Amino acid sequence: MDSVLRKLGLKKGESTKETDARKRLQKELFSFQKGLEYGFPHRPSSLGHDSSLGFLAIGTATGALYIYGKPGLQFTGQHGNLVPVQQITFLPEQARCLTLCGDSSLHLWEMNTKNGIASLDEIKTLKLDASQAKGIVCFCLSSTGNEILLGTDGGGVRVVDFETFALSSKILTLDMLLEKASDDLKANPGQVQVILQHPTQADKFLVGFSRGVLVLVDAATSTVHQTYNVSQQLESATFQKNGEEFVTAHADGSYAVWTTDEGSKPKESITTPYGPFPCKAITKIVSTSATGGSFLFFSGGMPRASYGEKHTVSAICGEKHVVFDLSSKVVDFLTVSTANTESTNEADLQSLVILAEEELVSIDLSSEDWQVQHLPYLVNVHSSPVSCMFHVDKVPQTFWDKLTSVGSPQTAAYSAKSFPINGGKVTVPDAVDKELLITGHEDGSVLFWNVSIPQFVLLYKLNTADFFVRDDHPPQAVDATEDAWPPFQKVGKFDSSCDSPRLRIEKIAFCTPSETLVVAGASGQVIILKFSAEVSTAEQKTTPVSVTDQSSAWNGPDALALKTEFKLSPGFQPVNFVQMNPPASCTALALNTEWQLFAVGSVFGFLVYDYLSNKTVYAKGTQVPHGGKHGVSRSKSFQMTFRESFRQLRKRGSSVEAKDHKTKTDSKPEDAPKPEDDKKEGQASSEAAAASEPKENGPQESKETAAPAPAEGTGTAEEAKIEDKKPEDADAEAGATQPAADVGAAEKPESVGVKESEAGPEATKHEGEDKTAPHGDLDEKSRDHSVTFAPSTPSKHSEQSGDVSVGSPLCAIRSLSFAETFVTNAQTHLPTLWVGTSGGQVLIYQFGFPAAEKRSEEEIQITLAKEIHLRHRAPVIAIFVVDRDGRPLSSDLSGGHRVLVCSQEQLKIFSLPGLKAYNKYKVSLHHNEAKISHVAFSTFKSKSDAEYKEKDLVCLTNRGDVLIFSVPHLRPQLKAGLLPKEGTLGEHTAVLTTNGFGFYQPYPSQLEKFCLCATGHALLSCALELKEGMRPVETVEEPPVLAKEEKAGEKNKEPEQKKETAEVTNDVEKALDEKETGKVIPVSDGGSGDGLDDSVTPGDITADSIKVHLTEMGIETSMEVTCHEVIENKMVVKTTERTISDAEGVRSEKKIVVEEKSSRVESSVQGGNPAVAVGGD
Repeated sequence: MDSVLRKLGLKKGESTKETDARKRLQKELFSFQKGLEYGFPHRPSSLGHDSSLGFLAIGTATGALYIYGKPGLQFTGQHGNLVPVQQITFLPEQARCLTLCGDSSLHLWEMNTKNGIASLDEIKTLKLDASQAKGIVCFCLSSTGNEILLGTDGGGVRVVDFETFALSSKILTLDMLLEKASDDLKANPGQVQVILQHPTQADKFLVGFSRGVLVLVDAATSTVHQTYNVSQQLESATFQKNGEEFVTAHADGSYAVWTTDEGSKPKESITTPYGPFPCKAITKIVSTSATGGSFLFFSGGMPRASYGEKHTVSAICGEKHVVFDLSSKVVDFLTVSTANTESTNEADLQSLVILAEEELVSIDLSSEDWQVQHLPYLVNVHSSPVSCMFHVDKVPQTFWDKLTSVGSPQTAAYSAKSFPINGGKVTVPDAVDKELLITGHEDGSVLFWNVSIPQFVLLYKLNTADFFVRDDHPPQAVDATEDAWPPFQKVGKFDSSCDSPRLRIEKIAFCTPSETLVVAGASGQVIILKFSAEVSTAEQKTTPVSVTDQSSAWNGPDALALKTEFKLSPGFQPVNFVQMNPPASCTALALNTEWQLFAVGSVFGFLVYDYLSNKTVYAKGTQVPHGGKHGVSRSKSFQMTFRESFRQLRKRGSSVEAKDHKTKTDSKPEDAPKPEDDKKEGQASSEAAAASEPKENGPQESKETAAPAPAEGTGTAEEAKIEDKKPEDADAEAGATQPAADVGAAEKPESVGVKESEAGPEATKHEGEDKTAPHGDLDEKSRDHSVTFAPSTPSKHSEQSGDVSVGSPLCAIRSLSFAETFVTNAQTHLPTLWVGTSGGQVLIYQFGFPAAEKRSEEEIQITLAKEIHLRHRAPVIAIFVVDRDGRPLSSDLSGGHRVLVCSQEQLKIFSLPGLKAYNKYKVSLHHNEAKISHVAFSTFKSKSDAEYKEKDLVCLTNRGDVLIFSVPHLRPQLKAGLLPKEGTLGEHTAVLTTNGFGFYQPYPSQLEKFCLCATGHALLSCALELKEGMRPVETVEEPPVLAKEEKAGEKNKEPEQKKETAEVTNDVEKALDEKETGKVIPVSDGGSGDGLDDSVTPGDITADSIKVHLTEMGIETSMEVTCHEVIENKMVVKTTERTISDAEGVRSEKKIVVEEKSSRVESSVQGGNPAVAVGGD
């Protein structure tokens, strides 16, 4: 009975409500969680290393802080302001670090694990104003850990007590530091450029100023031991390990070695390694001694004229000299060592870690030729920008082993030693499903990543650029021969210049069981590849396919030229190449390995290709015919709008007459037309407005306009009379689109008018939003024979106007999908192809396959069966055929199928084969005009019942929200904010997986994984092991003990709080009349949810508002409220003391409330005046 009432529209409200049981189930199924950020941090600005625990830290220009340990262990923090992180220093053995930001703020961070999840917590912050010190440019932590020396841009040095994290009274003034310097330097020494602690004397520090003066000062006694005058602008300095010498780097590309006891001149003459011509500044220098000898590393210093544009780090050890050349600017570098047990002063130097703007490079200094080390993380995802992604789950172990075996030789050039960063412990699950993330890039490369666990490991790389002849000539690298100077060695993978934009990979389709990969590119190239473990050499040729006869209008770049012969390495090897003409970028791709077909679309049309027989099955152009100048647009021309306006007026007049006639004949009221539906559903084309009339009996029970296709050679004479028909005749007609002719046909299908009497009993009218048109039936016999229709003569309207009409699929292809379902009748299921366009059309094609043994001889027949025209004309981005339970169609051919059409603005379900509207959800209406950019079905399992699972639809909008809908009811299950509202790169390259996860790009160099299922985890379980007593124990004050009466009152906390908030003004209300002074707005525990401060809302009664009201009434009163709040162990102890003085005397009341930290605070201070919110919790 309920279903009948819903169909009649009498039970709309209950159909959209979720039951309590369903709400509980939602918590068991769905949960939003962000995971690790893979790749390389965006805009890095600083680098730090914890040599005692083995952690590496990277700070960014946006205030982000990343700390890396073992593969899979990552700590992430964010500074409050979006300011660059300038310096990072770790506290030895404490898993703590200090950061200095660009706003002169100092922060203390602590690494923790909470329930096995890594957490980076900000413990303390110090922000100095202008009266305390000028801008802080650098700092140095003493080896004892008791003091922090801050260098300012004014030249002074301030001291911070680490225990209190506040400025101490000790100040190293500029006059004291420069007492032995020249008068010129005393007047303006510049900012403090560097502060270094003496390696062997903990109280001594080396302070260097930018104008070239350095002083060795004893911080304990505030005395200067030595002053060093450098003739050049100082950039950097470094101590030798013995503390007897230090090295300074200068702005002219030179460096000098000094002894600590001699300040008049350097130990040796100033050296310019790449002189004598002018050189760039050496921005950082590091000198260290190891078991292999003395090493000197410095960045910059290249000759300005010849190599001034290069980004380099030089390494010198004895006679060995190498200049590491990177593709992006060097931010910082450091060395990683291991202590040598035989000597306390020397260590085994392991690696040189270089941080550049676009990548991280690690050099193995223990190898003979200083090889590059393979990184387990911080991989260069954007070595070429990511253009598309494709996810594969449940990869068979056999294929996984084969893929890793062919990918391992690609890393043979790396050092055998692993990356030296290995801090912390990570628990890796034993049994996990193998998952692949396939990324396509602008340079034509296709990368296979292991994302089975929260790591990001490259397994295999395919470079499709090797298959084509490239007319560009990349710059030749400088040969690192013995005579070359400087001795450059190219390191890193980042390449800022793409070889050719035509190589860009636009779409990827992959089938694991058949090991078939299809990639489509930006120049219309489509490559079919099969996996092979053998090396082969083969001649290849391209199959050109024209999807339109308007190739002469193409003014873009030419198609890529294929090499005639090339060597095929083990892995994915091409078996065929297909070139679409015109060579426009591919916009959609679908693969069906069971039928061995793939379909690819562009802005000009689409084609279907049989890669078993290497033959084109079908090609269809969807551009404007007859040279029309109008592009695909959802808006109408003035001519169409003007014509439709008159039709609507005539239509409404006839509708009123029909309604009066039906009223007199006692007809059903719901049969009357509803012209206001046009306003609800949006605009339609002239054909749709004249051919269909909206009709609605309920929110989900609208019917479709359907009509069979005319027979061959008919319909032409009647077609030319559509414009001259009376409104009554036009209202009774259904719009049907002529099926396309064969591939070689030159004419395009146009709108054909079919009377309702000719349409048969199955033809019904739709509500006006969408219209469909069936095109004949294919029985079992016709599956082996061609079913074609003669192309019709273009209509009068099409010849005179180039406008795009709803009745013609003249749009770019946005989605393609194969499915075997019921299209023509409920008894016969046929292989079909569903084509979605940018104009809101869905074209449904059905196939007729020959026998398997005749596949190579006979042609596969394809016929346009039906069409769906969405009235709002939004691009159709995805089409899914589902079974009777709303699950994606797999092998269920028992009937009851439906099709889910996903456009950018709405989700709509049609029943098959009748194509009657079953349900819909307008995303743009309910979510602030958001548009869907990605959609996929995902499986969600209950975390309490392992046997229960369901498949739901996941959508990602252009506003960065993730939406989950149940199918077929299309009820929202979860909404989570993933991306910023202004939109980022992640919207375009994101991918939604079938197991409740997803990947997106927050920045071009990073990938982030997110989880939507309650049973999934986006992070690994980890642990930190610290020595006992390394972290100071902080004393925690016990909360005050409450009286028995107060403890009893806490049991009924919520009712008591409401009573107490009403009693706050009870004494004052006696002096007021019955007129209300304000409105009390109760606030829930979670606050308003909009991120605003709602502690005092406009309607709350506060102490100030009461005073104002009493003053206006002539009542003298005063109220003093003192609020005190203490936060201890996630508990908030709030003490409110109130003193009221009026005609009745002076009264004092005190209130103590203990609540969770997340609860709403009752008292707030604005402008220095305390205010009590009467609304309470």
